[in-house]
Amino acid sequence: MTDKDLFDRVDAVYDWAVAMRRRIHEKPELGEREFETQKTICAALDEMGVEYTTESTWVIGLIRGAYPGPTVGFRADIDALPVTEPMGCPFRSKNEGVMHACGHDAHTAILLGTARVLAGMREQLHGNVKLLFQPAEESVGGAERMVKAGAMENPHVDYVYGLHVMPRLPLGTVETRTGTLNASTDRIEITVRGVSGHGAYPESGADAIVCAAQMVTALQTLVSRNLSPLSSAVLSFGVIEGGKAPNIICDRVKLTGTLRTANAEIRAMMKRRLAEVAQGVASAMGCQAEVDIQSGYNALVNDATEAARVRRVGARLFGDKNMLEKAEPSMGAEDFSFFNDVAPGAFYHIGCVLPEEMPAPALHSDQFHLDERCLKVGMAMHTAMALEHLCPNGELGMGNGEF
Repeated sequence: MTDKDLFDRVDAVYDWAVAMRRRIHEKPELGEREFETQKTICAALDEMGVEYTTESTWVIGLIRGAYPGPTVGFRADIDALPVTEPMGCPFRSKNEGVMHACGHDAHTAILLGTARVLAGMREQLHGNVKLLFQPAEESVGGAERMVKAGAMENPHVDYVYGLHVMPRLPLGTVETRTGTLNASTDRIEITVRGVSGHGAYPESGADAIVCAAQMVTALQTLVSRNLSPLSSAVLSFGVIEGGKAPNIICDRVKLTGTLRTANAEIRAMMKRRLAEVAQGVASAMGCQAEVDIQSGYNALVNDATEAARVRRVGARLFGDKNMLEKAEPSMGAEDFSFFNDVAPGAFYHIGCVLPEEMPAPALHSDQFHLDERCLKVGMAMHTAMALEHLCPNGELGMGNGEF
């Protein structure tokens, strides 16, 4: 099989994939409510004759190859955002106040299109393809729950890949990086407890507001003075609540924020130091601090070998100039990390707007849009990545994926 054959197979399912994307786009659903989306995915897999299982709102499909071999997994997130889509799109959201403003409709259509291509090649595959349609990426997270429920087993997934459309990249480009691609996330809640008193007699109390202000300032030095400038971490407090009246010394303040870190070592250090500094500042000011750190997504760390495979395949299919290396990790979260913690794999981005449209509206914007030809890029990449493992005697030549 040559790359031309691969693109021909992708072209043959392209119109179908576009129709699937538009159907899903019209009926977006928030995390843990993706019931109609789940039905649409299941109906498509039934049409292909692909076996699947469901639990909660996720779907796990399995394409069994004719010969023994490894199992390659691909993940698509399926949830939408609480965003109102403006008028004008011919397949505008019919669920008012909910929109596929992050491109998960495209991710789902890409994986369904890839499944259709690979299902037609069962007799040539040395191994299996597992299709991981994941809910709730934008909210409580679905990947960790799927992993705990056994999604990566029976059969065990040996390699796993995922992608995201990216409106800051032009159509026809692919981007990845070795190592950390996305940061871990943790929710920080600090309760500062002081002693109430009259505002005219501050010596009679212990001011939780003043303490909290000092605490925020001190905690900002964790990144600047406890971490190498060559490493990545962000600590941001977005909510501060406290006080009852302007003339009462406040006895309780709650700070809520987010901690983003580039790897497990930095994450552990920041958590430890955050508690130490918060409690130390509180003690120095006659207050107490309760620190609650709620774990979120793990850092997404691409396997070096599999990131190199993405680069090699992307350069072959779309040319060296269109295979991009992301210079720095993103401090945004991506719970594909939980799949990637189980099996070696890599996550990559695909451009989804024409160069003349750039800079384009960002992900999560109500103005977000994409050029549907990016579905071809995603399907070609996913299919080629699968064949890297499942067609050991395949004959793949130079690609012709131009836009």
